[in-house]
Amino acid sequence: MTYYDPNVRDASLSRRPQNRRDAAWIRALLERVPVCRVATRWEDWPFVHPTSFVYRAATHDVIYHSNIAGRLRANTDRHERVCLEASEVGALLPSNDPLELSMQYRSVMVFGTARVLDDADEARAALDALTAKYFPDLRPGQELMPISEAALARTTVYALSVERWSGKENWSAQAVQTSDWPALPPSPTPHDDGFRLKGTPGAPRETKEETA
Repeated sequence: MTYYDPNVRDASLSRRPQNRRDAAWIRALLERVPVCRVATRWEDWPFVHPTSFVYRAATHDVIYHSNIAGRLRANTDRHERVCLEASEVGALLPSNDPLELSMQYRSVMVFGTARVLDDADEARAALDALTAKYFPDLRPGQELMPISEAALARTTVYALSVERWSGKENWSAQAVQTSDWPALPPSPTPHDDGFRLKGTPGAPRETKEETA
């Protein structure tokens, strides 16, 4: 049994209205998040590609790039309809109910049509916008060498025209607890050592006394 049918309700909307965020919130998240994930497909084979990106408000599109050859380019040439996700996470939220274990998150989903920017001037302008997001002090033609024809020839620049998007946020201080079991406190914030999952780089090591 399924509760989801895009023919019945807008596929871009979050299921929970209380978590939905408006267009201004979505634009702000896209402007500050450093990495997005682009979903494409080759026939029935899905492919998710993490990449740098920039949202351009004036043209309401998202710019990203790849090598001239590869799965992202091949998939986009075959199917221009794509989906993009960008997100950030906060603290892990423990719960005494195993189905309520959660974490703080903010996310955006973008739905639209991607096209390859074949015009050299258009591609350069898009790459300049991408550079400005990450390196605002490096100016093309001054600190940066201008993008050459040879460099463009081995690069694919994409513009994802935004047709629909949605923003979603859950930044609660604590996960839902059940009254049938003792409640748990909130986890440390993401800036504390205790946030990282055990075994990940930077996670606090267990001592012999702690594991004895």
